[in-house]
Amino acid sequence: MKFLFVCTHQIQNLIPLFVELEKKKEINFKVIYWDKIDSKHFDPLFNQKINFNFNSFKDYKYDFFFNNKKNTGDVSKISNQIFISFKLIKYLLNEKFDVILVYGYYFPNFLALLIAKILGKKTVIRSVSYNLGKRSLIKRFVRSCYYKFINLFIDEFWSIGSLNTNFYMNFGVKNDKIKLIPSSQINKKFLFKNDEDFNHLKKDIINNNDELKNKKIILFPGKFGKQKRPIFLIEAFLESEVTNDWILVLVGGGGFYHNQVLEFINKNKPKNIFYLGFKDLREISIFYDLSEIVVLPSDYGETNGNILLEASQFNCSLIASDRVGAHPEIISNNTGLVFNAPNKKELTKKIELLTNDNNLREQFKINNLKFSNKIQPLYAANKITEILKKYEL
Repeated sequence: MKFLFVCTHQIQNLIPLFVELEKKKEINFKVIYWDKIDSKHFDPLFNQKINFNFNSFKDYKYDFFFNNKKNTGDVSKISNQIFISFKLIKYLLNEKFDVILVYGYYFPNFLALLIAKILGKKTVIRSVSYNLGKRSLIKRFVRSCYYKFINLFIDEFWSIGSLNTNFYMNFGVKNDKIKLIPSSQINKKFLFKNDEDFNHLKKDIINNNDELKNKKIILFPGKFGKQKRPIFLIEAFLESEVTNDWILVLVGGGGFYHNQVLEFINKNKPKNIFYLGFKDLREISIFYDLSEIVVLPSDYGETNGNILLEASQFNCSLIASDRVGAHPEIISNNTGLVFNAPNKKELTKKIELLTNDNNLREQFKINNLKFSNKIQPLYAANKITEILKKYEL
């Protein structure tokens, strides 16, 4: 069975999944990228050049339409999508695939679904979309028409979680067409050669950051954008009553609030808040391992909250707003605390509760390690293979 995965560009948490799917003898797997992004590229949301420092193209088959893109913002431009549409149609007409999956409801992907249906192929969509947020009546109407129309050309919908399932059903998809395959995450095994490699980097990071020594860490890893609200978190942390052995560590940066965060830290010089800059995926993994709590206080516009899922495989407990896509899974798996997004006092209380209750924190850590088994790349690859084997082609 030939299985094609249509993807805009290299998305970090998908790469280990692709590697695992390549190993499956039951399927002939390939990825087609709209754009092949340079390892060092400009990210508009970080507002700087970044390098996640891992090989995005090793150990699986792929093709691409455009090479050496240096800005991920160029991928979604209308002009680029027009060029991609022609290339994607030609590619599907020339290549023979049994099952075609598109990642996201983009216009070129809709054309891919249309061509696939004309060719009599099985069509699948994988999306991280949710139906949260405040929208005008006109925007809700346009969204409804767009999604319901595209859904007519899709045989199966692969959901990453309960809010994603609700999104599909909100736009006319029947429950029997939806398959739950939790979002797989980039993991320690993929990033490090062995435990020695991991521990060596961990030792270097601790030695180079005195502020981390003998401290309990609350970690915020991510872009300093409006959506993720780092200032909101800083204010909530400063208003909380926590002991001096707790520190808030911010890594990532860039984005709308970057200068504001740095100006606040430089002006006030808080003893328990530290900004350590952008970190690549290997370094981020070390910070997850060093942290007691990982927090994501996002407003509307946050998707699944991959940093929380990445952290679950390490010894972490979680705090998230109820506007983070994965928050129902945090509640159902009892891996952390969820707060009402607009309520800063509630976030403050959650920080106080989790920093003071060692038993609760330890229980969340244990539950997170269990939950992490369901978001490993191999787990998702096995689920996908089982589904594909049941198709009658």
